[in-house]
Amino acid sequence: MTRIALAVGLLLLTPFAAGAPSTGVGQFGLEIDLGPEQPVARGAGWPYVFQAANGTTAVLGHVRWLPGQRDPIVFLNRSFDGRRSWEPWTPSAIHGGGPVTEGVVVELPDSRIYVYDVYAYHTAGETFTGRRWLSRDGLRSLEPAEEITVRVPGIATSGQIDDRGEAVNRLYIRRSMLRLPSGDLLACAYGRFRWDTAKVEYLPTMNQSSSYLLRSADEGRSWQLLSIIATSPLGQEGAGEPVLVRVSHGPNAGRLICQMRVGREHAVWQAESDDDGRTWTAARPLRWTYSRFGRSREIVGVDPDLTEMADGTLVMSYGHKIDYQDDGNFLAFSLDHGATWTAETRLSSTMTVAYTGVREVAPGELFVVYTTTDERRPREYRRTVDEGRFTTVGRSVRIRRSAASPKP
Repeated sequence: MTRIALAVGLLLLTPFAAGAPSTGVGQFGLEIDLGPEQPVARGAGWPYVFQAANGTTAVLGHVRWLPGQRDPIVFLNRSFDGRRSWEPWTPSAIHGGGPVTEGVVVELPDSRIYVYDVYAYHTAGETFTGRRWLSRDGLRSLEPAEEITVRVPGIATSGQIDDRGEAVNRLYIRRSMLRLPSGDLLACAYGRFRWDTAKVEYLPTMNQSSSYLLRSADEGRSWQLLSIIATSPLGQEGAGEPVLVRVSHGPNAGRLICQMRVGREHAVWQAESDDDGRTWTAARPLRWTYSRFGRSREIVGVDPDLTEMADGTLVMSYGHKIDYQDDGNFLAFSLDHGATWTAETRLSSTMTVAYTGVREVAPGELFVVYTTTDERRPREYRRTVDEGRFTTVGRSVRIRRSAASPKP
């Protein structure tokens, strides 16, 4: 592993295992050891990572789109040996062709694991229908898909297109699902409400989106709108691709933190809730402190993922789209439960799809997934996607707080 020591007032430049230079700085002390990259899914991108209580690691996402198809070609790879090897899941016809893309996976206290499709399609009125798959054996097998229903008052049910310019009629349930002490489930979602009329900057035929929170009282079979987290107009795209964590340490234990993408060239935005998601603070752009004198700059990226480590450290992962002209994937850390962020850490410097995932797989050890490619020409990005020349890779990252770090 390559070690980066992040100490008070120090700027250390250390070569990464992947060969790209990295900058590690922080207001507080951290030691970050980066393991080597390992391929997880060749020719695939848009990864999501899940860690089961029994040690199973799953990475799922999609490979590419085919013209005119409603759903993309997908993958679900699982590791049962501590991420030394990966087994693909190949569904039969009874499984309904899924699981699809980077939806969400949740584990219940009795070890049942549900894998949710990212898409729920309009059926009638303000009701949408999605799919989920159940595993009772740590993701070694999945039962046939079952339907879920989602009701969202005010949601737009017509006139939508996606970022490929294709007509769609769906909402997105993605990245985060968590269980409250009451047993109810919360899930992040995003889509366009009827009032979302602001246009996406780089695709004026597409409307901006809003991020919102869903709640289920029946273990995820039916969902209702609980609250709106952030709405348009906001940045280039509105509030999308939300991720959620429930803080378990510190003076605000129980606080929900939601991070969102607002554009390809914008900072990640964050909002908080202290009443189980009923109300939210005004969303704000995130910055990270890189100087002992308090100087900071924005945390620019898309598709943030967010996790809380056992010691209370918050970790976010994100990537840069080619629009930003600084290719790569990154981690950033919060040692005060999401109030401030520090220690932006570069994982790669190659062109990337910019979708990432991060989970703690053992105390002090993260597993992070992202995409990379040998292609270096930005003008070839779309062709690289269409030809399946991105690879999802993973790497272990060991984190240790130094004596200078604040207590959890």
